[in-house]
Amino acid sequence: MNKAFVKRDGTIKLYDIDISELWLASLVYAHIGWWVENLFRLSSKHILDSRNQILPFLFCYSIALWAMYFMLGTTHKTRFFSKEIISGKDAAAVALRNIYYFTVTFLFVFFGEIVVGSLFEKISGIQLWNYNGIPLHVTQYTSVPTCAAISFGVMVMMGNLFEGLMKLIKIIPKSVLIKTDWVLGALVVADWIYMMVSINVFKKAPAYWSIQF
Repeated sequence: MNKAFVKRDGTIKLYDIDISELWLASLVYAHIGWWVENLFRLSSKHILDSRNQILPFLFCYSIALWAMYFMLGTTHKTRFFSKEIISGKDAAAVALRNIYYFTVTFLFVFFGEIVVGSLFEKISGIQLWNYNGIPLHVTQYTSVPTCAAISFGVMVMMGNLFEGLMKLIKIIPKSVLIKTDWVLGALVVADWIYMMVSINVFKKAPAYWSIQF
């Protein structure tokens, strides 16, 4: 195992968190992501829909949580991969951590959206989203306002929300946690794989339901 993953007390941890606990947290974030996208569409286009999924979970947000925790840690304990940076509790250190976290997240989202959106369109011919109607957009797949909003949201979710969620998950009995991980995780991943296959192989994004307001 590399330095990030360690085996301690019979469990495998990513840095200092049991991966079974982090997995459940990532599924919670997948559900939050479903609501975030739908509420954004409700406010901008007056539409609620399935987001191409049977279940109200967007697995890309699970992947994002793992990536952010792996690369940056949390806003209170910021890392560059395994190396903790900008330690301290004074106002200057807190401000620098927030600036660092926001900047790296912004760049990650900015270029990630362009790469993912462009690849999906090139492979499947399907345009998953379009930001052309938003000011300061860069290509149709990203924009300064949306990247800033997402980056701020990530900072909120990787700060007190993340730490509070992990405290709640630690209360769950281990046997219940593992069963939930396997059952819910399998359903969410299967739902996501079906969407990916449908889009990239059959060139059709699943649309289960939609409500126009």
